Amino acid sequence: MSVVRSAESVCAGHPDKLCDQIADQILDDILATDPSARVAVEAMATGRRIIVAGEITTNHLPKIRASVRTALRRAGYVPAAS
Repeated sequence: MSVVRSAESVCAGHPDKLCDQIADQILDDILATDPSARVAVEAMATGRRIIVAGEITTNHLPKIRASVRTALRRAGYVPAAS
């Protein structure tokens, strides 16, 4: 298995970094149950709103809201209940 490494120069709470973590969490959730899934997901954040967009081909029903909340908690935010 090859290893890909990347680096960013923004701090952990930066919205761009947070959006990357949200998209990664959604991808991890889906690939954990369906390794052959095809996922193209982006997250956008502004103010108190997070928008998740993209295309997912899988037999697994992704839990988008739960994945977003998990990523927010890991980043140190307390997600609002909805």
